[in-house]
Amino acid sequence: MMDAAAAKHVGARLLGEIEEGSLEELLDALRVNLIGGPSNIRPHIPIPALASLASRYHNAVKSAPPPVLSVSGRYLPLLYHLVSTLIAEPQNYTVVVVDAEGRFDVTRLVAASAPFPHHHSNPSHDSSPSSTSNSYPAKPSDLRHLYVYRPGRGQDQIRAAVAAAREWMVYGTHGSRAREWWGTVVIGAGAGAGAGTSGIVKGDVNAGWKGWLRVEREEVAGFAAGASVEEALRDRGRRQEVVDGTSWVASSRVGGYVWKDV
Repeated sequence: MMDAAAAKHVGARLLGEIEEGSLEELLDALRVNLIGGPSNIRPHIPIPALASLASRYHNAVKSAPPPVLSVSGRYLPLLYHLVSTLIAEPQNYTVVVVDAEGRFDVTRLVAASAPFPHHHSNPSHDSSPSSTSNSYPAKPSDLRHLYVYRPGRGQDQIRAAVAAAREWMVYGTHGSRAREWWGTVVIGAGAGAGAGTSGIVKGDVNAGWKGWLRVEREEVAGFAAGASVEEALRDRGRRQEVVDGTSWVASSRVGGYVWKDV
């Protein structure tokens, strides 16, 4: 039989072999077992052309798993388009948004996107398959399954909000238990937010000043050469209508994705 001193020695050795993990790592592991969303497997993007673009990028750069998308530029329209699709039928996911900028407008999700069968590719990647962007704009009732956190802009505050959101989705008595949790969108995580750099807050989608997918409006032709000020003023209303009706373009080194708001 093992004496007290020997037992104490073995116990100390076993404790020394236990690898300490962060709360975030623990919650990721719980998410694997309880929600079915392994942290080393990127969540499914239910928009074929956008999913294809993300897959080509990650294959090209051999990047570590998250984030699925790292978005820069005028990224809010793309986030509305994606989140609206995720929480609406037939996907019916639950989504968490950690918005350190305080600019994410949930009312935009009920009419954030429309079917727009157009896929735009970089000329050097013309062999990539053409896809259709199938969008299912959310209904007001779907907004109950979107959880928005608005922390301060500091990295520690954002990281705490991400951890708290994950804990709530795993343990909380919220009204979305019957739905699958898709993941977390982090807005305004600071410098290098999309690079997966150690110490930077990482969501399943990161949006900030730096990212591999840049969102802008499609270009509109300028005024004709030699047009007078009077002509430009007369044409302003029509041009504004053209601008408002243009599509959005998300561009990257491996191609692009185009969609249109309703």
